[in-house]
Amino acid sequence: MIDFDELDEVEPERRLYDIVVFGCTGFSGCLVVEHLDMLLEKAKEKNVSWALAGRNRDKLAKMASKCRTRPKVIVASTPEEIHQMAEEATVIIALAGPYLDCGEQVVKACVEKGTHYVDITGEVNFGHFLISKYHQQAKEKSLRLVQFAGAMCVPDDMGAYLLARKLGPLKQLRVYTWGYSFRGGGSFQTGLTVVERMLPDSMAVYHHPFSLGGHRKADLRPEEFDCRATEADALFPTTWVMPGYVSHTTSRVLRRSCGLFEELTMEDAPKYGENLMVVVRDLALDKKEAEYAAWANPVPADIKDTMKQARTMEEMRRRGVVPPPGLGPPKEARVFGFTETYVVAEAESGHWGYVHFTGPEGYEVTAVTCACAALVLLEEQEALSASGVLTPAVAFHGTSFLDRLQADSFAGGPKLHFEVCDGKPSEDEVIAALTAAAKKRQKANEQLESGLKAWDLPALLK
Repeated sequence: MIDFDELDEVEPERRLYDIVVFGCTGFSGCLVVEHLDMLLEKAKEKNVSWALAGRNRDKLAKMASKCRTRPKVIVASTPEEIHQMAEEATVIIALAGPYLDCGEQVVKACVEKGTHYVDITGEVNFGHFLISKYHQQAKEKSLRLVQFAGAMCVPDDMGAYLLARKLGPLKQLRVYTWGYSFRGGGSFQTGLTVVERMLPDSMAVYHHPFSLGGHRKADLRPEEFDCRATEADALFPTTWVMPGYVSHTTSRVLRRSCGLFEELTMEDAPKYGENLMVVVRDLALDKKEAEYAAWANPVPADIKDTMKQARTMEEMRRRGVVPPPGLGPPKEARVFGFTETYVVAEAESGHWGYVHFTGPEGYEVTAVTCACAALVLLEEQEALSASGVLTPAVAFHGTSFLDRLQADSFAGGPKLHFEVCDGKPSEDEVIAALTAAAKKRQKANEQLESGLKAWDLPALLK
């Protein structure tokens, strides 16, 4: 006689690969593989099976041979091969970009084959597309498609999450982020693709503050639009706000986290606030510095602006002042980079709190956040309550994600660190942080002038 209760306890059949890293021969991909290899080597007893996937077998084999845990190699370039890869994997880390060009085929395969997914996109239009087409399908299959799991969004998204848990519901979230990193060729190519492919419809998505969801009951407020001009900051009036590298994407991701927590109606979900205002900016000590940033990094207002921006970027590539795809800052250059964020919240109750995030340069932060995201999806499925196209904060609510982020550094460098504090940071504290950041940037530039190599092949491909 069959005991059906015993059958309920049988684990589902394990797939051939627990994790597959797809598109890993680019610069970001190599660093993700390097960090994931370190984490898996450290946790040998878990016996995680994994593979490197992409188009070039020789590059993949070279990378695999340098990994201590010896991942397998999968050639996946056709739609059929990508679907086979998804069928064999529990989690796929998708790193091939620009995502607007080649991202959907991996997501489509994951949804059809029931495979969890992580990417590091910063492309708002790609995120909007995936939400529209795949969010409901993924929810129905209890799949987690986790977007924006890199340095551009994770520190701010998780900082806001911590404050919503501590103080919520919230009245306002103000995010101030700065840092320094040398350019990578793949990231530059993604930015170029975004502006080259901009059309009137996609421009409307790009500009809308709630293009990823999370609409509030309050009407749109001027501060919720992207920063176009400098002004004295509302909280720290001797500093000047300016457009930041992450501000366009991060602001929309935070609003989506807010909306998703409401949509998913989790009993223990943090309360972000029905009328929450999210503002993401960079800060400068000097008005001229802020004005230069607003001039040099403008948010395109229309198609003419995007065409002008594309021509400027093409000229930069022609002159050789940016690296080609596949190259990025070597370790010797990355040691001069850093990331820093202050996430400041005012609760509806009138109380304030803030999170001070510090970490290494952006590519290394991405390696840590992305690898940890995949391991949580693999190892903590019982704790995961949300499904669909998700932000990191929503996907990893109730898991060890934050602990994992802070546990292990990339290659012995500085660790990621989230410090949760009461009240508001003093203006003196913020000014001191900005001053220290300026000195770090100056030191990095001096090293460049002295012959520091700004870009190279990643170590796993040498």
